[in-house]
Amino acid sequence: MTSKTLRWATAKDMEAVLPLLEEYHRQEGLRKHSKERIRAVLEDLFDSPHRGKVLLAEAESELVGYALVVRRPSFEWASEVAVLDEIFVKGKARDRGIGRRMISYVEEYAASEGLPAVTLEVGAKNFDAKEFYRSVGFDRVDREIYARTVGGPR
Repeated sequence: MTSKTLRWATAKDMEAVLPLLEEYHRQEGLRKHSKERIRAVLEDLFDSPHRGKVLLAEAESELVGYALVVRRPSFEWASEVAVLDEIFVKGKARDRGIGRRMISYVEEYAASEGLPAVTLEVGAKNFDAKEFYRSVGFDRVDREIYARTVGGPR
């Protein structure tokens, strides 16, 4: 039986987390930022844990996944909510229940913090991810998300 562990990242995990983020961003075709820029975002998050956390998944002492969970205020929920901004499990570690365990861990965190909901967004054509989220209890919300770059680091 393989050893699987979930834990919150700390600043000591910085160098180990960066390759996972790069792999996910490459896989999803997301905009490429320098390691220095991503490192600065992680450092800011580690310095301000009330804003969010990075969950790490380990199997046999190797990092195989991460999730970025941030908090945002919501008038709709009349509270802050947890936003699962990114979740990634390496291909070789998929279909082993790690993603499901990560979702449960995030839900437990949200509940322990008094947050009434976990929200997320998914690409319109990412059918596998949509099916996964439905299978772990997420409901589709009939909304579209729009974004426009206005400045800041690119």
